[in-house]
Amino acid sequence: MFDRTDLTPRERLLAAFDVHSPLCPFVAAAVEIPDPDHPARVQARDYKKAFAARLTDTAREAGATDPEQLGEQLALLLDGASARGRVLNTEAFTAAAEQRARRSQRRLTQARRR
Repeated sequence: MFDRTDLTPRERLLAAFDVHSPLCPFVAAAVEIPDPDHPARVQARDYKKAFAARLTDTAREAGATDPEQLGEQLALLLDGASARGRVLNTEAFTAAAEQRARRSQRRLTQARRR
């Protein structure tokens, strides 16, 4: 989604919420493997950091006043929606997370336009 040239940076950020996965496999691995130095946990951590960095870079492209904050907020929304949806066996949280992401993104990009 980050490399899609047919979408604006803002649309690419929101496209992250179009993925309806029952549970992120990296979150699942981190939950199941207690050793933080286990190779699977290291890979999960590296992936999550890289994904948040891509969100941050895209937020910067979209004109966010605080791209680091927006990138982390969106990563948290995605991970939280994935985990909560798995526990409660529903995809409703993905839609709710997307709505919250839209509000956060609007708030953090409007200030820059002034």
